[in-house]
Amino acid sequence: MAGNFLDTLKSQSVLNAARSGVTFGAVSPLNAPGYEAPVTASPARRTWFPSIRDARADTLSDLPFNRAASRELVRTNAIAAGAIRTNIDRIVGTGLALVAQPDRRVLGWSEDQQAEWKAKTQAEFSIWADSKDCDQEATLNFYEMQALQLGGMLESGDVFTLMPSGKRTKTQPYSLRLQSVEADRVGPEKLTAYDKRNEAGGVRFDPTTGAPSQFFLYDAHPGAWYSDADSSRGKGRWIDRVGQSGRLRMLHHFQKKRPGMVRGVPYLTPIVDCIKQIGRYTDAEIMAAVISAYLTVFIKTPAGDAAPAFAGEDVSVPTDGDIGLGMGAVVGLAAGEEPVTVNPARPNPQFGPFIESVMTQIGMALGIPRELLVKQFNSSYSASKAALLDAWVYFRGMRYWLAGSFCQPIYETWLTEAVSLGRIVAPGFFTDPLMRWAYTRASWPGDSMGSINPKDEVDAYTRAIDARLMTREQAEWQLFGTDFNQTFDQKADEIKRLAAADMLPAAAPGAAVQPQPSGAPTKEPTE
Repeated sequence: MAGNFLDTLKSQSVLNAARSGVTFGAVSPLNAPGYEAPVTASPARRTWFPSIRDARADTLSDLPFNRAASRELVRTNAIAAGAIRTNIDRIVGTGLALVAQPDRRVLGWSEDQQAEWKAKTQAEFSIWADSKDCDQEATLNFYEMQALQLGGMLESGDVFTLMPSGKRTKTQPYSLRLQSVEADRVGPEKLTAYDKRNEAGGVRFDPTTGAPSQFFLYDAHPGAWYSDADSSRGKGRWIDRVGQSGRLRMLHHFQKKRPGMVRGVPYLTPIVDCIKQIGRYTDAEIMAAVISAYLTVFIKTPAGDAAPAFAGEDVSVPTDGDIGLGMGAVVGLAAGEEPVTVNPARPNPQFGPFIESVMTQIGMALGIPRELLVKQFNSSYSASKAALLDAWVYFRGMRYWLAGSFCQPIYETWLTEAVSLGRIVAPGFFTDPLMRWAYTRASWPGDSMGSINPKDEVDAYTRAIDARLMTREQAEWQLFGTDFNQTFDQKADEIKRLAAADMLPAAAPGAAVQPQPSGAPTKEPTE
């Protein structure tokens, strides 16, 4: 009796939990520490059965579908393609450029020594980065690969970079190469195998620290169509993240949004269903508008014969009872038949406002204001400026992520090779970790945000420089996306040439007198 009573009580508890939107299982709110089953539930929860799962279970199970759906939408849907394109244009643009910033205080350098080493290092880096030799496939330079890797991460959730060693040549003294690896080429060693505690999604972790140590790289893409792909599908090898020499061999680029997350989630995942439905709705509205544009004239005659509408023009006479609609068609009807017109009431006046409302929600999910997402700035100057500034917070964060995940580790790997070859002089680089850290300091600025009112923004930056609140280098990067040090010589040369030709612009009323460059001619005072 006791057993039957307990079974009945348990069954009743399960029934009540199901009614309240709570599920039983290995991990559920009922058996999780600190949780109690709700006594009542709102109507919205009665058919809602969320479960508590770790980051791996929540992401890896749906990852193949989300990844495939995201790529298809980017190929076929204007909203998805525009969102990815906006990210790449605003975050990467022409590329995040190296600005070496060695810590001269740690290195014990003067300002001149720092400037000289900085110029030398950036010039050497350009030999490698500006050339397509840095790409294992010899198709992209370093800055173009930034756009490729960012786009791959956004579409697929993550992307990998292999860093093999290539052949040095007379024009390319560095052996470091980069190879982009799509997310699908890294996966479980056995396609049907379950994940393990220290191995999931093709990533193997150090059992002590939990840090990724190896990646399983397939020999062929699982979705490849070439003839010998079937023979190599599922076959591959483990690649060490760090080689025995301490050199990085493979980078994994994704945004870790939860503790324990091992693979990334596509950027469009929260809005995949919404974008797909919006695409269908748009196609339906376009079709309805096309149908409404088909103007057809139906003519009924006493004899049932079609009468020509225009002399010398052919008319369409149905012979089998079917009436075909066409642009400008004139159709004759049989005796007793009456025309029935269909008015689809298109274009739909509510289509535009509805799409704008949906785009606002999509922009909220993607971190991009609707104005920037649809490339329309119909609001006031203040509203447009606020939208750009809000978007810039997101883009700046993504630049920080790209610099830390892709640019900086690659730069440190390249600098290690440059120092070992003796092309960059860096005493203590291989013996003192603090010295190595000081040598590898760098920033990665990109294109400017752009401006709605350049005059006011330049004035604001000028005031900030005069107040010692920012440097000219910072201002030039943010305003124009150019390096102050790279343009300094050109600007100084222009001033000297203008002074020599007595073509320097006159100072504005009330402005401070600017010092003349050395060697500049002086004007004689006029009476």
